[in-house]
Amino acid sequence: MPRPLMQHGVGQLEEMCAKGKSDLKVLKQLEHELQYRQVPRAVALLAEVQAAMYGSTSAAPPAAVPTPPRAPAPVSQQPDLWGRSATQPVVSAPTSVRTVAPAVKPPESPPATKPASSTPAVPLGDAYKILKASLGATWESLEQTRRTLVQQSHPSRWKTLSTEKCAQALAEAKRVNAAYAALSQARCGGR
Repeated sequence: MPRPLMQHGVGQLEEMCAKGKSDLKVLKQLEHELQYRQVPRAVALLAEVQAAMYGSTSAAPPAAVPTPPRAPAPVSQQPDLWGRSATQPVVSAPTSVRTVAPAVKPPESPPATKPASSTPAVPLGDAYKILKASLGATWESLEQTRRTLVQQSHPSRWKTLSTEKCAQALAEAKRVNAAYAALSQARCGGR
């Protein structure tokens, strides 16, 4: 069925209802249009129109078609720019849906804390020396140097060497990463 009253505001529909309370055709058009509107004024006007059409003692109005609940928005599993994991958006359940508590309570996760670093903090002077950079080096050059040093000391490059040499290479990569983390923390103001 077309919606000829779709362009009218709720105020105009209220005026039409007040003027045409005795005209069944106008009331049917109003009822049809108001079924698509969810604002409180429109819902109240729909109840008023249905009361005028069907009266309190006559047949009940036809049941309104319930709107299906919206699916929750997908949540990215990728952490944001500051390393925090993505959080679930708050979605309230529709009023017509009954929620049931789970039979088994999920285990509580411990409070989020900063993970303990396996490498000790590096003084800034030593961090520049480890990254083979001067105090005036740009951040981009520091990032590129770190990337290069970590790639050179990555254990996968040293497969043919003994486990002892691989462990040394891994320790060097950790040391470079710790130096970079110290410079990054100093750059960001200790956050």
